[in-house]
Amino acid sequence: MSSTLYAKANAVYADNSLDLSANVGYLVTFTGGVPAVNTSTTVPAKAVVLDARTRVVDLNNATTTTYDNALGVLGTLAAPGRGKISASATPLNFGDAVIQAADGTLTNDPGPGTARVVVGLLSDKNGAVAGDLAEICFFTPQIRS
Repeated sequence: MSSTLYAKANAVYADNSLDLSANVGYLVTFTGGVPAVNTSTTVPAKAVVLDARTRVVDLNNATTTTYDNALGVLGTLAAPGRGKISASATPLNFGDAVIQAADGTLTNDPGPGTARVVVGLLSDKNGAVAGDLAEICFFTPQIRS
């Protein structure tokens, strides 16, 4: 759907405030408009790092480092993105719910009885294991207990 009322065509935002190149697929939150890797299992993350690059330019013997991060706002992405599966996760199957881990990665939903934030469904047809950068259909974070 196209409208002149939309501010932009998608909910992917550029950020150049810090180096997130080691955090592609990680969930982030914002403090004062600056992203940081999410460290909570119960406070909803705001976005996922879709892409991140560090560029070092040497111009006239002066080295400049810049950062190019693409952040996708959770609940607004038009297509699946990639999420980093936690080192402690057990194998996931297509359609499994994923929750926030305490290090910005994603892990298995333990189900009722545990306070958690569900952020998406695994949409990778091959499933996923710990350490994978897997296809996730991200949605608006849901606080569950």
